[in-house]
Amino acid sequence: VSSLFFVYYAFVGTYSESVQTCADNLYRGFECGLACGDTTSGFLNAIHYVRIAMMAGTHLPTLLKRIEYFLEVMKSHGNMLAVTHLILDLDTILILVGKGPRDYTKVQDNALKFPASLYHQAIRAFWIGHSERCHYLFEKGVKRTGNHSWGSRHNSGFEALYHGLNALKIMKRESLQQMKAAPRNALQLLKILSGCSQWNYRNKVQLLEAEILSYEGRNDEAKEAYASAIASAQCFRLVHEQGLACERAGFHFKKIKDRKSACDIFHQAKQCYAEWGSQMKVESITRQLDILQISQAR
Repeated sequence: VSSLFFVYYAFVGTYSESVQTCADNLYRGFECGLACGDTTSGFLNAIHYVRIAMMAGTHLPTLLKRIEYFLEVMKSHGNMLAVTHLILDLDTILILVGKGPRDYTKVQDNALKFPASLYHQAIRAFWIGHSERCHYLFEKGVKRTGNHSWGSRHNSGFEALYHGLNALKIMKRESLQQMKAAPRNALQLLKILSGCSQWNYRNKVQLLEAEILSYEGRNDEAKEAYASAIASAQCFRLVHEQGLACERAGFHFKKIKDRKSACDIFHQAKQCYAEWGSQMKVESITRQLDILQISQAR
């Protein structure tokens, strides 16, 4: 039974079920595996539970406690391969909750052989805001496979979102065509995935569309697209991506000198990130609000 939970909810479910449902059932698969003595399937469920729970915007401190429990059980059974996988997740979450050094490069030597190590470095750099390094890591991963499935083909939509958003953040008119193509390629993939599961992917399509419209100077259309992305993320209970959409909308309003709207939407982003449990992102948004308040006072 545990292996059935693993196969379906780790590899199939995200195309037809909500990520929250997939995560919940992978945790059930872990418990079932331990109860019936099938620790191999149980630990596989645990590893993919963490992967999908991060995609689902699960409360990070709660997820941290579960990882610590998983690690304790895995170590007691001597399964160091599973431990190595989870430590990658642990280090990423520690950065997000503000309990670890903001060093996206930190990877254990025995984890370097896993494609997931590069994926974790890239998403850490994304959330920290090291955009140039993030782009380099994503491009390095894409070159390995020729597509957005380098971390895991089941992460492809999430990798595409981060890659596309990050490329737009650093893109200039003189940028290479490869960089300019990244957002459109990512959007194309996300639209395909949204056709399978609007719950998991529609807000990502809307956010990337909003960012492209903002980059192109189509400000009224961008404003509507940001609002749609925020509403969709809220509807689908993806609080981390609701916060991300609010944050990007805030930077859009800041760019077009609408400081009041920027301030309002940054406050929403801060609330979302607090609900997610990311102290690092709360502090980042607080700095943006301080900058806006100083500029408004002049």
